Amino acid sequence: MGAMLEAAIWFWLPLILVPIGLGITISGKNKTIGKVIAAIGLILVMISAWTVPSSDSSAAGHLLLSILGPSILMGYGLYGVVFGGHVPVARLDKSARWSGILAVISSLVIFCIMHWGALTPIWRGSVNPYWIVFWPTFLMFATALCSLSSVALVGFGNDRAAESIKLAALSTVIVGIALAAMFFGGEQTTAEEFRGHLWLAAADIFGTIGGIALAIGAFTIVIWTYESNLKPPLNSEPPTKEEIKHVVGIAKSHIGGEDDE
Repeated sequence: MGAMLEAAIWFWLPLILVPIGLGITISGKNKTIGKVIAAIGLILVMISAWTVPSSDSSAAGHLLLSILGPSILMGYGLYGVVFGGHVPVARLDKSARWSGILAVISSLVIFCIMHWGALTPIWRGSVNPYWIVFWPTFLMFATALCSLSSVALVGFGNDRAAESIKLAALSTVIVGIALAAMFFGGEQTTAEEFRGHLWLAAADIFGTIGGIALAIGAFTIVIWTYESNLKPPLNSEPPTKEEIKHVVGIAKSHIGGEDDE
């Protein structure tokens, strides 16, 4: 079996199964089958480093498997922090907030150990090429998201000062991690490599935001131009006497009934 065919069967086909399964799950037609299909596809992608080691694409599956644990931990933590606070529905116990904060901190610590310590994802004897792209992009995106969320809570929310302060503190911590990585290299990566990929990540994020803003702006201009060129609607003519008599006749034919005794 050729290398390209093996990659298609053991990596790309399972990768396609993930959005198909999620689509079936979201559609609500058969959620169980959709979840099973998405889970099987994701598992096959994550073990592609062993099922199809000759393919360069398997590095992506290796990275997903490497960050699966801290990612689940962070997801659980964020869920506890959000729904353990002041929410109108589906509010969790207050202990969920503190356990969520602990989970988020633990997840960040694990990611830091993966950068500076011995847990760096190694693929084919060297650092996984997707890791050095994922790590600075994650830090940049998380910082921007926490900062914007903190400002949004203050500007649009009511009685959200405590949550806003927590998000601002988390954003500050992530910025500190990024600055430390810019000046202190890890066991497998240098600070210069991190800085280079950090600037690339910033360019990707701001480019994506700029592209979305331009697309929305262009769409808005097209709609505004089209509506501004429309002629104002004409006023309808008042009904004639014959039309009024016709309507009155229809109304009289539907009104009436036997007199109450």
